[in-house]
Amino acid sequence: MLLSFVDETSDSKYPEYFGLCIATINSAHYCDIKSAFQQILIDNGWNPEIEFKGSYLFSASKGSRDITVEKRVAIASSVLNLTASENNARITFSYLKIKARDHKTTYLKFLPLLLKKALDTASKNSGKDLFALHCDQRGDIDAKTIREAVLKKICDKGYTLYEDVVLVKSCFHTVGILYADIVGYLLGRIDAISMDSDLFDGISEQDYDSSGQLRKLKSSKELVNKVKTIKKYVGKLKKK
Repeated sequence: MLLSFVDETSDSKYPEYFGLCIATINSAHYCDIKSAFQQILIDNGWNPEIEFKGSYLFSASKGSRDITVEKRVAIASSVLNLTASENNARITFSYLKIKARDHKTTYLKFLPLLLKKALDTASKNSGKDLFALHCDQRGDIDAKTIREAVLKKICDKGYTLYEDVVLVKSCFHTVGILYADIVGYLLGRIDAISMDSDLFDGISEQDYDSSGQLRKLKSSKELVNKVKTIKKYVGKLKKK
């Protein structure tokens, strides 16, 4: 069975920025990845009652507060290392960014298109044409609405949707959602900080070390580079 997990990202400074991330895992790898992910958090003292999400990476005031930012980045590095073996990706990511103010409409319009890009044509062998879709919970969209938006694209790729779309409230146990959240957050931060051109005027190596935003940019890039497979797309809305 193929498993896909969906989360979105945005930026308070750039309200028109919208990013959508899909993490896709073969079910054969899921158990090992989930147990290793959770063990890394436990071994590093992260509170299991708190999810380990992207927006907590660079903020010591959020998440498990006794864990420093430096240690959070190290934890993220370790869990992202799990996304690939020496030669192959174990989790693949697809990411779409777009300029849009209506994030609900944009989500429903572009999730099917991103799934079409993310999914290879299904194999008919031994249940490999089963597909499970879990999406991070949103207050303004229900599972039925997402199913109606994506089902044709899933079927066109030769998959049968396993039961129904599942909306998930992210937590310590929703490892697939957390991967989509972390990678989407990092890619969103890279885009948002890079758009702030004032940060780069007359920059020196010393400036890089003294600027919190630039350190965040550097760390985000280093973490993303640990992921073997990320397909990136730029969406466009048709002008009315």
